[in-house]
Amino acid sequence: MKGEKLKLERPLVVIDLETTGLDVQKDRIVQICVIKRFPNGKQEVKTRLINPTISIPKEASEIHGITDEKVKNEPKFKDLAASLGAYIDGCDIAGYNSNKFDVPMLLHEFERAGIYGAFENVNLIDVYKLYSKFNPRTLEVAYADYCGKKLDAHNAESDAIATIELLESMVSEHSHEIGDKSLKGLSEFIGEGKNIDILGVIKEGENGEAVFAIGKHKGKRLKDNRSYCEWMLKSNFSQNTKDAIVKVLKQNRDEI
Repeated sequence: MKGEKLKLERPLVVIDLETTGLDVQKDRIVQICVIKRFPNGKQEVKTRLINPTISIPKEASEIHGITDEKVKNEPKFKDLAASLGAYIDGCDIAGYNSNKFDVPMLLHEFERAGIYGAFENVNLIDVYKLYSKFNPRTLEVAYADYCGKKLDAHNAESDAIATIELLESMVSEHSHEIGDKSLKGLSEFIGEGKNIDILGVIKEGENGEAVFAIGKHKGKRLKDNRSYCEWMLKSNFSQNTKDAIVKVLKQNRDEI
Protein backbone atom coordinates (compact mmCIF):
# COMPACT_ATOMS: atom_id res chain seq x y z
CA MET A 1 0.00 0.00 0.00
CA LYS A 2 1.42 3.34 -1.06
CA GLY A 3 1.67 6.21 1.42
CA GLU A 4 2.79 9.81 1.43
CA LYS A 5 5.07 11.18 -1.27
CA LEU A 6 8.53 12.70 -1.15
CA LYS A 7 8.40 16.25 0.21
CA LEU A 8 10.58 18.82 -1.55
CA GLU A 9 11.12 22.21 0.07
CA ARG A 10 13.69 23.26 -2.55
CA PRO A 11 14.99 21.69 -5.77
CA LEU A 12 16.48 18.21 -5.58
CA VAL A 13 19.44 17.37 -7.82
CA VAL A 14 20.13 13.70 -8.56
CA ILE A 15 23.65 13.04 -9.81
CA ASP A 16 25.22 10.00 -11.43
CA LEU A 17 28.76 9.73 -12.84
CA GLU A 18 30.75 7.48 -15.11
CA THR A 19 34.49 7.71 -14.47
CA THR A 20 37.95 6.47 -15.36
CA GLY A 21 38.02 4.39 -12.18
CA LEU A 22 37.00 4.16 -8.53
CA ASP A 23 39.69 6.28 -6.84
CA VAL A 24 37.83 9.50 -5.98
CA GLN A 25 41.07 11.44 -5.62
CA LYS A 26 42.98 10.28 -8.69
CA ASP A 27 40.35 9.22 -11.21
CA ARG A 28 38.25 11.59 -13.33
CA ILE A 29 34.70 12.00 -14.59
CA VAL A 30 33.91 10.99 -18.19
CA GLN A 31 30.11 11.40 -18.12
CA ILE A 32 27.71 13.19 -15.81
CA CYS A 33 23.95 13.26 -15.60
CA VAL A 34 22.15 15.81 -13.44
CA ILE A 35 18.40 15.57 -12.92
CA LYS A 36 16.85 18.61 -11.26
CA ARG A 37 13.43 18.04 -9.71
CA PHE A 38 11.58 21.17 -8.56
CA PRO A 39 9.02 21.30 -5.72
CA ASN A 40 6.26 21.93 -8.28
CA GLY A 41 7.07 18.65 -10.04
CA LYS A 42 8.97 20.14 -13.00
CA GLN A 43 12.05 18.16 -13.97
CA GLU A 44 15.15 18.93 -16.03
CA VAL A 45 17.67 16.35 -17.29
CA LYS A 46 21.18 17.33 -18.35
CA THR A 47 23.68 14.70 -19.55
CA ARG A 48 27.05 15.19 -21.17
CA LEU A 49 30.42 13.61 -21.80
CA ILE A 50 33.55 15.11 -20.24
CA ASN A 51 37.18 14.94 -21.32
CA PRO A 52 38.93 13.53 -18.22
CA THR A 53 42.37 14.72 -19.44
CA ILE A 54 43.73 11.25 -18.62
CA SER A 55 43.43 7.99 -20.52
CA ILE A 56 40.34 5.89 -19.83
CA PRO A 57 41.43 2.36 -18.86
CA LYS A 58 40.10 -0.46 -21.04
CA GLU A 59 38.46 -2.03 -17.98
CA ALA A 60 36.43 1.13 -17.37
CA SER A 61 35.45 1.48 -21.04
CA GLU A 62 34.18 -2.10 -21.05
CA ILE A 63 31.77 -1.17 -18.24
CA HIS A 64 30.34 2.15 -19.46
CA GLY A 65 31.24 2.08 -23.16
CA ILE A 66 33.04 5.45 -23.11
CA THR A 67 36.46 5.59 -24.78
CA ASP A 68 39.22 8.16 -25.23
CA GLU A 69 38.02 8.70 -28.80
CA LYS A 70 34.49 9.55 -27.65
CA VAL A 71 35.61 12.26 -25.22
CA LYS A 72 38.65 13.76 -26.93
CA ASN A 73 36.67 16.77 -28.22
CA GLU A 74 34.46 17.18 -25.16
CA PRO A 75 34.97 19.97 -22.58
CA LYS A 76 37.13 19.40 -19.51
CA PHE A 77 35.51 19.49 -16.09
CA LYS A 78 37.21 22.77 -15.23
CA ASP A 79 35.42 24.34 -18.21
CA LEU A 80 32.04 23.27 -16.82
CA ALA A 81 32.71 23.64 -13.10
CA ALA A 82 31.41 27.19 -12.64
CA SER A 83 28.14 26.62 -14.52
CA LEU A 84 27.57 23.25 -12.82
CA GLY A 85 28.24 24.77 -9.41
CA ALA A 86 25.73 27.53 -10.11
CA TYR A 87 23.16 25.02 -11.40
CA ILE A 88 23.21 22.89 -8.24
CA ASP A 89 23.56 25.82 -5.84
CA GLY A 90 20.66 25.98 -3.40
CA CYS A 91 19.60 22.41 -4.12
CA ASP A 92 19.64 19.23 -2.08
CA ILE A 93 21.70 16.41 -3.58
CA ALA A 94 20.83 12.74 -4.09
CA GLY A 95 22.36 9.75 -5.81
CA TYR A 96 22.83 6.00 -5.46
CA ASN A 97 25.88 5.28 -3.29
CA SER A 98 26.59 8.96 -3.86
CA ASN A 99 28.00 9.76 -0.41
CA LYS A 100 30.71 7.14 -0.95
CA PHE A 101 31.48 7.86 -4.60
CA ASP A 102 29.71 10.54 -6.65
CA VAL A 103 29.87 13.36 -4.07
CA PRO A 104 33.54 12.77 -3.12
CA MET A 105 34.49 12.45 -6.81
CA LEU A 106 32.71 15.69 -7.68
CA LEU A 107 34.11 17.47 -4.63
CA HIS A 108 37.68 16.71 -5.73
CA GLU A 109 36.90 17.76 -9.32
CA PHE A 110 35.43 21.05 -8.07
CA GLU A 111 38.43 21.71 -5.85
CA ARG A 112 40.86 21.04 -8.71
CA ALA A 113 38.88 23.66 -10.65
CA GLY A 114 39.24 26.15 -7.79
CA ILE A 115 35.65 25.89 -6.52
CA TYR A 116 35.45 25.15 -2.79
CA GLY A 117 31.83 25.90 -1.86
CA ALA A 118 30.05 23.04 -3.61
CA PHE A 119 27.68 20.92 -1.48
CA GLU A 120 27.72 23.26 1.50
CA ASN A 121 24.50 23.69 3.50
CA VAL A 122 22.64 20.95 1.61
CA ASN A 123 21.01 17.66 2.54
CA LEU A 124 22.97 14.79 0.98
CA ILE A 125 20.63 11.87 0.33
CA ASP A 126 22.31 8.58 -0.51
CA VAL A 127 19.46 6.48 -1.92
CA TYR A 128 21.54 3.35 -1.41
CA LYS A 129 21.62 4.01 2.34
CA LEU A 130 17.87 4.52 2.39
CA TYR A 131 17.35 1.34 0.40
CA SER A 132 19.73 -0.55 2.69
CA LYS A 133 17.49 0.33 5.62
CA PHE A 134 14.99 -2.05 4.08
CA ASN A 135 16.77 -4.16 1.44
CA PRO A 136 20.59 -4.26 1.17
CA ARG A 137 20.87 -4.98 -2.57
CA THR A 138 22.11 -3.46 -5.85
CA LEU A 139 20.48 -0.60 -7.78
CA GLU A 140 19.28 -3.03 -10.47
CA VAL A 141 17.53 -5.28 -7.93
CA ALA A 142 16.18 -2.31 -5.97
CA TYR A 143 14.75 -0.77 -9.14
CA ALA A 144 13.08 -4.02 -10.12
CA ASP A 145 11.66 -4.53 -6.62
CA TYR A 146 10.24 -1.05 -6.08
CA CYS A 147 9.58 0.19 -9.62
CA GLY A 148 8.93 -3.07 -11.45
CA LYS A 149 11.34 -2.17 -14.24
CA LYS A 150 14.57 -3.56 -15.68
CA LEU A 151 17.55 -1.22 -15.48
CA ASP A 152 20.17 -0.76 -18.20
CA ALA A 153 22.93 -0.07 -15.68
CA HIS A 154 26.29 1.69 -16.18
CA ASN A 155 24.82 4.55 -18.18
CA ALA A 156 24.82 7.80 -16.23
CA GLU A 157 21.41 8.98 -17.44
CA SER A 158 19.56 5.69 -16.98
CA ASP A 159 21.15 5.21 -13.56
CA ALA A 160 20.20 8.73 -12.46
CA ILE A 161 16.62 8.37 -13.73
CA ALA A 162 16.30 5.03 -11.95
CA THR A 163 17.68 6.56 -8.76
CA ILE A 164 15.09 9.33 -8.52
CA GLU A 165 12.26 6.89 -9.34
CA LEU A 166 13.59 4.50 -6.70
CA LEU A 167 13.85 7.30 -4.12
CA GLU A 168 10.24 8.34 -4.66
CA SER A 169 8.98 4.74 -4.63
CA MET A 170 10.79 3.91 -1.37
CA VAL A 171 9.56 7.06 0.38
CA SER A 172 5.99 6.22 -0.60
CA GLU A 173 6.34 2.52 0.28
CA HIS A 174 7.91 3.19 3.69
CA SER A 175 6.30 6.53 4.52
CA HIS A 176 5.16 5.34 7.95
CA GLU A 177 8.65 4.21 9.03
CA ILE A 178 10.36 7.29 7.62
CA GLY A 179 8.07 9.88 9.16
CA ASP A 180 9.36 13.25 7.91
CA LYS A 181 9.42 13.04 4.10
CA SER A 182 11.48 16.22 3.65
CA LEU A 183 15.06 15.92 2.44
CA LYS A 184 16.27 17.00 5.88
CA GLY A 185 14.09 14.32 7.46
CA LEU A 186 15.44 11.67 5.09
CA SER A 187 19.00 12.78 5.78
CA GLU A 188 18.45 12.30 9.50
CA PHE A 189 16.66 8.97 8.96
CA ILE A 190 19.48 7.38 6.95
CA GLY A 191 22.39 9.22 8.53
CA GLU A 192 24.95 8.00 11.05
CA GLY A 193 25.38 11.29 12.83
CA LYS A 194 25.77 14.84 11.62
CA ASN A 195 28.66 15.43 9.22
CA ILE A 196 30.88 18.43 9.90
CA ASP A 197 32.70 18.14 6.60
CA ILE A 198 31.00 17.14 3.35
CA LEU A 199 32.67 13.73 3.05
CA GLY A 200 31.85 12.71 6.63
CA VAL A 201 35.46 12.37 7.79
CA ILE A 202 34.49 14.45 10.82
CA LYS A 203 31.15 14.07 12.57
CA GLU A 204 29.32 15.58 15.48
CA GLY A 205 29.50 13.26 18.48
CA GLU A 206 26.80 12.57 21.02
CA ASN A 207 27.79 15.57 23.12
CA GLY A 208 27.93 17.87 20.10
CA GLU A 209 31.74 17.90 19.89
CA ALA A 210 33.66 17.11 16.70
CA VAL A 211 34.98 13.55 16.48
CA PHE A 212 36.80 11.51 13.86
CA ALA A 213 34.47 9.28 11.82
CA ILE A 214 37.25 7.20 10.24
CA GLY A 215 40.80 6.07 10.96
CA LYS A 216 42.62 4.91 14.06
CA HIS A 217 41.10 7.69 16.15
CA LYS A 218 37.52 6.99 15.09
CA GLY A 219 35.12 8.28 17.74
CA LYS A 220 37.76 10.40 19.46
CA ARG A 221 37.59 14.18 19.78
CA LEU A 222 39.65 16.33 17.42
CA LYS A 223 40.72 18.70 20.15
CA ASP A 224 42.35 15.80 22.03
CA ASN A 225 44.38 14.69 19.00
CA ARG A 226 46.08 17.80 17.68
CA SER A 227 49.09 15.96 16.19
CA TYR A 228 46.79 13.69 14.18
CA CYS A 229 44.91 16.74 12.93
CA GLU A 230 48.19 18.31 11.83
CA TRP A 231 49.06 15.11 9.94
CA MET A 232 45.67 15.21 8.20
CA LEU A 233 46.24 18.82 7.15
CA LYS A 234 49.46 17.78 5.42
CA SER A 235 47.94 14.68 3.80
CA ASN A 236 45.78 14.09 0.73
CA PHE A 237 42.40 14.90 2.28
CA SER A 238 40.00 17.25 0.54
CA GLN A 239 40.34 20.97 1.17
CA ASN A 240 36.82 20.97 2.60
CA THR A 241 37.87 18.44 5.27
CA LYS A 242 41.01 20.41 6.07
CA ASP A 243 39.03 23.63 6.40
CA ALA A 244 36.63 21.90 8.78
CA ILE A 245 39.52 20.66 10.93
CA VAL A 246 41.00 24.14 11.18
CA LYS A 247 37.60 25.62 12.06
CA VAL A 248 36.99 23.05 14.81
CA LEU A 249 40.40 23.57 16.36
CA LYS A 250 40.05 27.33 16.25
CA GLN A 251 36.70 27.05 18.04
CA ASN A 252 38.60 25.19 20.75
CA ARG A 253 41.29 27.88 20.79
CA ASP A 254 43.87 25.63 19.18
CA GLU A 255 45.35 27.73 16.41
CA ILE A 256 47.29 26.00 13.62
